[in-house]
Amino acid sequence: MKTFSKALVLLTAIFSYSISAKPLISPYPNSELESSINLAGEQTKLVSQFDMTQKTANRFSYTEHIGDVSHNLYEIKNVATLKVIENYKAALVADGFKIAYSCELELCGTSSDFADTVSYFNPYNYHRKPYYIYATKGEAPDFAVTVFAGQYQNKTRVMVSSVAVKEIETGLIKADAAGFAKQQNNNVAKAAKDDERGSKDHPLLSRYPGSYIESYEQIDYEEFSLPVGAFDTNTKQLPVEKVTGDITRITYVIRQVSTLKIYHNYVSALIKEGFETVFSCEHQTCGKDRKAIQALGDHIAIKQVYNYHRQPRYQLMKSTVENQTTYVGFFVGNYQGNTRVQLVVIRTEPLQEGLVKTNPDQVLKQLEQKGKAAIYGIFFDYDKADIKPESAESLKVIADVLNKNKRLNLYVVGHTDDKGSPEYNLTLSSKRAKAVVKALVAQYGIKESRLTGYGVGPYAPAATNKNDLGRQLNRRVELVERLTN
Repeated sequence: MKTFSKALVLLTAIFSYSISAKPLISPYPNSELESSINLAGEQTKLVSQFDMTQKTANRFSYTEHIGDVSHNLYEIKNVATLKVIENYKAALVADGFKIAYSCELELCGTSSDFADTVSYFNPYNYHRKPYYIYATKGEAPDFAVTVFAGQYQNKTRVMVSSVAVKEIETGLIKADAAGFAKQQNNNVAKAAKDDERGSKDHPLLSRYPGSYIESYEQIDYEEFSLPVGAFDTNTKQLPVEKVTGDITRITYVIRQVSTLKIYHNYVSALIKEGFETVFSCEHQTCGKDRKAIQALGDHIAIKQVYNYHRQPRYQLMKSTVENQTTYVGFFVGNYQGNTRVQLVVIRTEPLQEGLVKTNPDQVLKQLEQKGKAAIYGIFFDYDKADIKPESAESLKVIADVLNKNKRLNLYVVGHTDDKGSPEYNLTLSSKRAKAVVKALVAQYGIKESRLTGYGVGPYAPAATNKNDLGRQLNRRVELVERLTN
């Protein structure tokens, strides 16, 4: 009883700590840590149900969580799996966790398939006398934990995966078209290694904080094939688009950050700078096997993908201003907690001075070249058309645009994400667009005749509606030049 109490105290002592500093749940006493991986902002599927009476493909049910993830593999000598799992279970319950699912012995299956599926690390022979727990804490939930204990001879291996659930933090990467004409500051904090000699960030994009440049290549005016689709295993072909221009390729390495978080930051930065998606894929949509995924990544990589094919994500985007097109492609893959970004940037024309800046002049330039400009930073209360005070800066940008060009008339177009019915979103977006018009007239003295508010709801997305980032980018106001007779 004393041993059990001691173990319980040690297991519960660490629940309040941040996952970035320590595991969400501490190890069983005298455990030897064999492997450990921490990833900030990962998308993780945890086994939440198992039914061995079903066909093999339908036996496992999963619950997906997004947040900071920790995977830890421990080995314990001369302690049974039952004792280990009972201590973990008691510690979780004592800290307010709910055991959402558990299985033991033959109910966890009669082969190593269960252990292979529920464990981040390969259990090898340690699948005997299995026990498994899936537990959550909080309504949302706020935390999720899985614990698998398996035995081989006189040793027990415990595989613990824990997720501190939170939204993906974006804004860590900046895109700035005006940066082509600037001196690039290459300083970042806490990089694991020095950059390759002679390398630097591309002036369009800042790097993800804490990353370093492993490989770098810059070529003036060359032809390059950019993947515009996944590798076809039947035809053995990779769909590509040939582009000619100034090429920069960079391989970044970032430790203990998920491919999802890095991917979201790149996409968010580029969309806000006016880039549009040509092709994108994640996980199995990038390829059904390792060879197909590596073919996609290796095509743009300086440093071949090899092991960095896990949790793959690929995006190709482009922007055209003054008949000059910029392409940005990046492949992101993970291996043992480290992530590589294979980045390629291609400019089809020689660089020019005075490109788009983040001010009313930028909006005017986009209106001139594209006939429209996206405005972010106008905020509304949920399900309402009341403009929040923190929207003042973006409203002033629109007013300055109209004051700089007295002949300019605009459609103020409200956009929403795809949550809810189309009819609901059309009505809401129309109310919000008209609220922007009203604010510009009342607060900034803009003539009402120069503005027309419309709502198009979810019908013209800037990004996918399949994740929070895309939905956030789709909730925007666009200015569209209105021609008058």
